Amino acid sequence: MHMTLTQTMPGTGICRRRVLVIYNPTAGQWRRRRLRATLRALEGEGCTLTLHETTRPGDAEATAADLRAADFDVVVAAGGDGTINEVANGLIKAIEAIPPLAIIPLGTANVLAQEIGLHGQPATIAKAIAYGGRITVHLGLANGRHFIMMAGVGFDAHVVANVDLALKRHTGKIAYVLETLTQALRYGFPACRVTIDGVTRNARSVVVCNGRHYGGPFVAAPEASLGAPTFEVCLLERGGWTHVLRYGAALVMGRLAALSDVRILSARSLRIEGEDGLPVQGDGDIIATLPVDITVADKTLDLIVPE
Repeated sequence: MHMTLTQTMPGTGICRRRVLVIYNPTAGQWRRRRLRATLRALEGEGCTLTLHETTRPGDAEATAADLRAADFDVVVAAGGDGTINEVANGLIKAIEAIPPLAIIPLGTANVLAQEIGLHGQPATIAKAIAYGGRITVHLGLANGRHFIMMAGVGFDAHVVANVDLALKRHTGKIAYVLETLTQALRYGFPACRVTIDGVTRNARSVVVCNGRHYGGPFVAAPEASLGAPTFEVCLLERGGWTHVLRYGAALVMGRLAALSDVRILSARSLRIEGEDGLPVQGDGDIIATLPVDITVADKTLDLIVPE
């Protein structure tokens, strides 16, 4: 079913989008202030707001799964990439046609926001939600769990699995930096076996990219696109703290794909094997363990993007 996203009163240009905002009320003080400012700006644009505070893990997903397109024009996930992932997993389970997803980026890395060019102050974010266009996103599926931007196995998943969540809430990216440095010295870098189109390759870390960005504003897979029904799979072939630093520096400089020991392959589906039980991260949260089958999902999701 196709929905008209922007409803305006003739001659006024005032938005009439009915917006459901799903958010976690335990976010830090800075995030709460930014959320409130964005909500005020949305009301100023003429949007009708319905707010849903999550009360437990999985609440955002369950709320999104119960939605009907007739009730709202847009569903907004207000939070980090993990919150957005949870709402997306709920929307994709809905039986009826669903409204498109929009985001208020309040997380540590905000990778999806970087991917769609959603930047700026609350008023700018509100205008994007109120008047933005939409793109169709092909989601990834890892052992039955959907992801939007990426799935990772190896070092990055190990960091995600071990990061101090309390420290993350208080310091944001600093928590990941500290955990990365700690795990670079402790992690054993076991090999993974990645099978694509019947060919198996070895790597120490694997990042399955559905979009170009990774870790924030950094481009890991220049050819990846949310609108394409395929992944760009980054195979990092070496382990050890010196290579962690080298890969990290190349990522920051936009040259990860140029390294001789980084291989990037296109795929619609793949299987990653290794030590049973090793974590798989998706959009910054642990979503599966090895072995894992990753494929482009059959269902798509419409995403509101700035015009």
